[in-house]
Amino acid sequence: MTRVLVVDDSKFMRTVIGNALEEAGYEVERAEDGATGVERAAAVDPDVVTMDVEMPGMDGIDAVERIMASNPTPILMLSVHTEAGTTATLDALERGAADFLHKPDGSGSRNIAHLTDEVVEKVDDLAAAEVSSMALARAAATAHATRTGRAGAGEPATG
Repeated sequence: MTRVLVVDDSKFMRTVIGNALEEAGYEVERAEDGATGVERAAAVDPDVVTMDVEMPGMDGIDAVERIMASNPTPILMLSVHTEAGTTATLDALERGAADFLHKPDGSGSRNIAHLTDEVVEKVDDLAAAEVSSMALARAAATAHATRTGRAGAGEPATG
């Protein structure tokens, strides 16, 4: 069975997204922040991760970098801050995220049901992603960590 790790500081979002994925036949693990997400990704080796951008402590963008440096996994970013072209989206993609979805913020016609349908569809696509694309994403995350002088996966950056 395909395993998905849902990382979001909102218990509501973890529950709604997790339940939608479980109904679609996925085994779901949950984490409430970026640091816990990194730990859970190492422990449960998910096939796909959904990741919120803004969380207390380690944010989703730093968590993506750490996960991709140690355990390359397709990661779907979810946030009101990840519209196409924003800095957060580009940063997450540069660090190895595979795709993104914009969470509804109540200002438009999209609602939580639209989001869960889109999450399931994107997770279906990412679960079928080739391992070679994950290796490429890992290389991108490692290169970013090296360029910025940040340690990834507990190892000092070299440069």
